[in-house]
Amino acid sequence: MQRFLLGFCCGALLLSLPWPVAVGWPWLTAMLIGGAAVGWAVLASLLTRLGIHAGRVTVGAGLLLGTLWSVAAHDQALSARLDDRAGGDALALRVRIISDPVSLPGPPGQPPGLRFQARVVSPGNPAASAVADGLVVRLSWYGGPSVARGDVWALRAVLRSPWSYANPGGFDYERWLLGAGIHATGYVRSGTLEARSEPGALQRFRGFLLETLSNSELPRRGILLALLTGNSAGISEQQWDTFRITGTVHLMVISGLHVGLAAGLGFALGRWACLLWPPLALWLDGRKTGCVCGVALAAGYVAVAGAGLPALRALVMAAGLLALLAWGRNGALGRTLVLALATLLMLQPLAMHQQGFWLSFGAVAILLLTLGRRQGTTGRAGKLVRPQLALSLGMLPAVALFTGDVPWAGIPANLLAIPLVSVLVVPATLLGGVLAGPWPDAAALALWTADRVLAAVLLWLDWLARTPQASGAHAAHALLAAQAAALWWLLGPPRRHLPVLALCLALPFSPRASDLAHGEYRVTALDVGQGASILVDTRRHRLLFDAGPGFPSGFETGSSVVVPSVLATGSGTLDAMVLSHHHLDHVGGAAAVRRSLRVRRVLTTTPVEGSVDCHGHDWHWDGVSFRLLRVPRPAGASENDRSCILLVDDGRHRTLMAGDIGARVEALLLRALLAEAAACPGSINCDDSVVHANPVGPNPVGVHLMFAPQHGSATSSSPAMVRVLAPRLVFVNAGRNNRFGHPHPLVVRRYQDIGADLYQTGRHGALVWTSREPQRVVRWRADRGPFWRAQDEPPSG
Repeated sequence: MQRFLLGFCCGALLLSLPWPVAVGWPWLTAMLIGGAAVGWAVLASLLTRLGIHAGRVTVGAGLLLGTLWSVAAHDQALSARLDDRAGGDALALRVRIISDPVSLPGPPGQPPGLRFQARVVSPGNPAASAVADGLVVRLSWYGGPSVARGDVWALRAVLRSPWSYANPGGFDYERWLLGAGIHATGYVRSGTLEARSEPGALQRFRGFLLETLSNSELPRRGILLALLTGNSAGISEQQWDTFRITGTVHLMVISGLHVGLAAGLGFALGRWACLLWPPLALWLDGRKTGCVCGVALAAGYVAVAGAGLPALRALVMAAGLLALLAWGRNGALGRTLVLALATLLMLQPLAMHQQGFWLSFGAVAILLLTLGRRQGTTGRAGKLVRPQLALSLGMLPAVALFTGDVPWAGIPANLLAIPLVSVLVVPATLLGGVLAGPWPDAAALALWTADRVLAAVLLWLDWLARTPQASGAHAAHALLAAQAAALWWLLGPPRRHLPVLALCLALPFSPRASDLAHGEYRVTALDVGQGASILVDTRRHRLLFDAGPGFPSGFETGSSVVVPSVLATGSGTLDAMVLSHHHLDHVGGAAAVRRSLRVRRVLTTTPVEGSVDCHGHDWHWDGVSFRLLRVPRPAGASENDRSCILLVDDGRHRTLMAGDIGARVEALLLRALLAEAAACPGSINCDDSVVHANPVGPNPVGVHLMFAPQHGSATSSSPAMVRVLAPRLVFVNAGRNNRFGHPHPLVVRRYQDIGADLYQTGRHGALVWTSREPQRVVRWRADRGPFWRAQDEPPSG
């Protein structure tokens, strides 16, 4: 049975890998993997007939069944996603709230909002017929009334199919939605309550805890509330940023570690009760009583926390381990882990797409490996530090897989944070929650203690987060080699293997070789929605043109998209950052970039401290010319028209980035370029008549790649500019289905009329072009995207 379950887990987990879209999801993947499993099962059966052990047949059968089970679950989930044609307009829906609402900060001067998950009970009108019953949606509602889990509402909501940024690095929101079983996202315009759910005892207790902590004067009550009830709305964006950089997010939210601690605390309390009260020991076995109390306290903690998937997963594992301990089967912990993993994959096959899944099971597996080995003469300090080092190093690949970032600062951060949070903060918080009703004074003391310990932990984490180069991404093979070597080292390998392990540990810190030759350059237009961020690489240098948008809510793409993508594609040092102009859709992420990366030089239109004026600079990197053009601007020019203009030239192919300039500045830019090429005197107006009256052979001012100014709006990309520059490739930095209608159909038609190929970051994801292959454009969504990433048609005029 164990071999079958192991094969089942391996087969089911095969679809956790980012199989490319080109594989032909889902049945081609199923046929390939399932066919291999069937072939292996047949071969193992023949070998069994020849007298070879039959375990191979069992593993092969489990592998086949796990693969088909996972494929069927993924096919159903991906097919249930909202059809794009159903989104866009407000739909009348009848829904039931299935999660606790989370508070959202509103824009300045606007009321705050709520975010919650709901299940569609029935469409409200024929227009919503494309929205099937049972569809799970994630909705935001600004300025609306309070909602509660279990309420039934008639809503008018705008729904969208699951969609997110597609870049070389950063959080994969589409994968998270798939793992959470969410089929659509959107926002509510209006709603009417149809049925209010009566809160049960558990909900009333959760509300009591929420009110108690919210009304307290503890400075870190937001984190304590997250640890106690799973409500993380009180954790600030700055704190989340610190936790992300230091790799300690798992400590500040309810995770498998905390559920395990609750089970351990319950076990200790139950066993101590039998020891301290002898009459009770006459009737009950101390170990079994402790196991029952441990399961009860862990189950209660999970219930109070909202019974989220990570908490339920940890409860299953904790209950299995305590059951083995109760029956005296301590040596079967590995079997219990496989059983818990198989059980979860049968019940929640999509859980593999959540980071907590890998952190929970990976942490338990690493602890079993580490604690199960003989430690020799290692002292008490070594026995305490060794498991923490193993956890910190072993979890790095899982974190890198889901976030695109490797928090090296997490190793020293967790060495202090794990014992303090595990031994003091979480038990004190749980004790405060248990005693909040019957003994408020003792509960207040316990919560105060947890808050003071948290203050020391946060002081350590803040210092590490401010340390330069606190995070970084590296090649996957180097990271995996270093992880395997580190774990092997901690397990105590033979001494003759130490030189090889040391070499593997050094791999991530070795310089990454550039794939660009001297005189070549690469342009990567990141997908940041309705904004701009462009990375230009030469053999040894990097430049960032704009840093992505920021939003009034506090969210910005600098830390979530730009920084992880920069780290995932090369060095974390930027030799220059050009901020084209000071509008939020171009500079919203600049502060995060400067905080997380080493930026040697900043150039912008309106110099502030630490930056210089961008107009009129030129330099050469690795045989590639960079010129920030000095173009005259009309009197009283707007911020858009004062944008920096960058021209990159390797002698064969030129790339133009012009920010958000409009038609007037475009005419001045053409005049400057034509005058420079001696094709247009400075006194001649370079309009359409001049263009047609002065035909030339090889275009002296043409560009190969151009970024459509002002995101492709109708007030830019004038006919004169399009015809004179005659780009072969045009990139548009614009979000998918943005409210401005960018790129404008008239602009799209202008570029198409000259034979240019048009790409939009919001539809195609990050766009990668190199001067070595000037006709090829890599579309990150279609060419590098995993099978769970939705696709879109190219823009048309």
